[in-house]
This record gives sequence, structure tokens and C-alpha cells, in this order.
Amino acid sequence: MAVTTIADLQIVPTKFTEYTLERTTEKSMLVKSGIVTSDPTVSQIINGTPKGGNLITMPYYNPLSGEDEVFGEEEIGVDKITTDNEVATLLVRQKAWGDTDLSKVFGGTDPIGAIANLVSDWWNEREQAIMLATLKGILDPIAGALKAHVLDVSGASGTDSVIGVDNTLDAKQLMGDAYDKLGMVFMHSATYTQLQKQQKIETEYDSDLKIKIDYYLGYQVVVDDGMPYDNSGKTYMTYFMGKGVFARDDGMPQGLVGTETDRNKRKAENILINRRALVMHPLGLSWNPSAKMDNGKKYASNNNLSTPTNWTLKKDLKNIPIVALKHKIASGSVSVPVSPTLGTLTVTSEEGTDSGKTKITVSPEKDGSNSYKYKVASSPTLPTYGQTCTSGYTAWNGTDEITATTGQKIVVVEVDSSNKAVAAGMAELTVKA
Repeated sequence: MAVTTIADLQIVPTKFTEYTLERTTEKSMLVKSGIVTSDPTVSQIINGTPKGGNLITMPYYNPLSGEDEVFGEEEIGVDKITTDNEVATLLVRQKAWGDTDLSKVFGGTDPIGAIANLVSDWWNEREQAIMLATLKGILDPIAGALKAHVLDVSGASGTDSVIGVDNTLDAKQLMGDAYDKLGMVFMHSATYTQLQKQQKIETEYDSDLKIKIDYYLGYQVVVDDGMPYDNSGKTYMTYFMGKGVFARDDGMPQGLVGTETDRNKRKAENILINRRALVMHPLGLSWNPSAKMDNGKKYASNNNLSTPTNWTLKKDLKNIPIVALKHKIASGSVSVPVSPTLGTLTVTSEEGTDSGKTKITVSPEKDGSNSYKYKVASSPTLPTYGQTCTSGYTAWNGTDEITATTGQKIVVVEVDSSNKAVAAGMAELTVKA
């Protein structure tokens, strides 16, 4: 029986990009919950952004101010309606999948639709990670633009440091009389389990969405182990938010190609590449235009988004329905899953002994039970933690010189016994002529 590959599919790039974006929006929990709002004007600005542009200006009207006047015969004073703007950072992200990554969908009756669904699910997970990274930055208790909206009870004695009804209500009170703007809570699974033990989680069935929805004190619950957790202090952050607090818009800047297919002939691998340009911006705040990006890139990473100094406050705090509670959970009661991250390898390249060869060194050395994989390309990408590194990768013993071409780049990955990535690094190749 013939094996279907990406190359066999009649993928129309513009339609695939459009369909994927539509499906991502349709399936987005953030969109369904109302946490994010969309403005077609922002999408138009993204579409008009030249290649390399990374800032989006979002104007708004300032609230009306001044006192009322008592009616009389004298001329009435006229106040101005003033405007201001927030600056959002344009996020441009990309991902490539090979035949092996998508092989499980090729046997269906609609493989293109199945792939689009997989891709949209993946992008929704990444959108939530983007939002959580931003919240981590703006809600930093020391330097965050919204530090006044952070209640830290983690240093309290005994059960006062543990999340519960009283300190949740105290956190809500940080919004003052605008407390009713809050409607959703994001928490770590360990926090969720603690609240279950307190019997404070209520579950309702939504007949329209056909799903069960959890609530804590009336706030819709979202559980994500990407929530900030400090292992040394055993402290957690729990976020409370209101509707429309984030602006979320897609677009396609000039020169950016949303979907491409490619083939690595030497590896006999077909590749699907998908790119997105989006804004996920906390309304009421502004991105620092002088923020420095990771690795000299033009666009912000999640690490940049989580840096407190990259954000400034633009509006009155009551108009920003975001509140954080820093707390502990009952001591020793819950096993805490921590989302692992990809380790960093320092990779260097120098001329090899023979023509066409390069000598690669890697530090720190791999764990004794692990092994190395590598791939060479003009613009390779690092894997994510736990990603299976088989298709497109070559096994390497850590000492043999590698055949390559000057100007290409190499990605070296430390993998475990299941070929899953635990650490990785990249270097530009220097090859003996």
C-alpha cells in the first residue's frame, strides 16, 4: 500500500493559512471565554507592516475629565477630548513539521483538514503560553507594571499563606469597586487540587459547548502547569482576569509567507512550514519600543514578554481587570508537576581535518545514558523539550567530524533513550575548504 506524504497533498498555501487561522480562532478557549478581544483595524495594521517591522500602535480615547458647571448666562467652558496610544509588539512565530510528525493523519479521508486541525490545536497551546508569559512579566511582584495588582500572602504564617476564600477575596479587592470586571482564574494543577480538597471547585455542564466547566467562587477555572511556580519557596501565582483584557489579532505583514512546503532531498523528507504574525496585547499597558530581543532577533520571544521592564502602565489600574495572588498550598499534600524546559548546549564549530569537514564541540557534556543527534540546514530551528528527534536528524557520537558546507548551521540535540530532546544548541558552521 502506498504511503501518503506531505508532497502528495494538494496544499494551496494561501487557503491553508486562512483555514488554519480560522480554525485556531474557532477552537480558542481564550476567544470563547471572552478574555481576548479582536479589532479588525489592528489586523489591517499588521497586514500593512513592512518586513522587519515589529511595533503596532493602538490608539485610544482618554476618559473624559473635569467638573460639571451650574447653568447660567455666562459662556460655558469647553474641554477637549484627548487621545493616547499603546504600543504592542508584533509576534511572528513559525513551526515546521515533517512527514513523520504528521504521519498519523495521512490515512484519513481528509488529511489536509486533519493537518489543519492539528496545527490549529498546536497554535492555541502556543497562544496560551504567550499570554502566560506576558502575565508573568506585567505581574512581577517587584518590578511588574501591575505590581499594585499582586497580593502576596506566601510569607504569611500557617494556613494564612495557603490559597483560600479569604485571601482570594482580598486579591479581588485590589480592583476596588471594579471587582466585578473579573471573571476567570488561571491556576496551577496543584492549586486546583488544593481547592478541590477545600471543596471550593464547582462544576457545571455547558449544553451549548458540550463541555464541563469548573468554577472557583464564581470565576471560570483554567488549569495550566505553565503557571509560575517557585520550587525553592514552594509558592504559586494564580491569575484572575476579566473579559476583553487582551487584544488578539492576526495578520500577514508584507513579505511574510504563511504556509510553504519543502523537500529535503538528501534526507528524503517532506516538510510543511506554517508561520503566523499576531498581536496578543494586554490592554492598558504598552510595550517598551527599546526592548532588546533574544539573540538579536527582530521579534519578541516568550522570554522577552516575561521581562517586567519591557512593559509600562498606560491606563488607570481599575480599567485593567487583571489581579494576581501569590500563595502556597497545603504543605506536603500535593505532588507538583513542573513543566520542564529545554536545556542549553553551547555548540562551536571549527575547520575539520579534511576538506568538507567540520569539528564540533559541545558543552556541557551529555548525561551518560543520553546520546546526540544533529541536523544541518541553512535555517534550522531548535526542538522543544520532549520533541522526538528522529526524522531529519542524524546520530552522532560526539567526536566524529561532520560533513557540511560553510554558511550552513548545525543544531545538536541531546536526546534520551526514547530520542526525545532534553537539551540543544546551534552554531554556524566553519568547514575546511
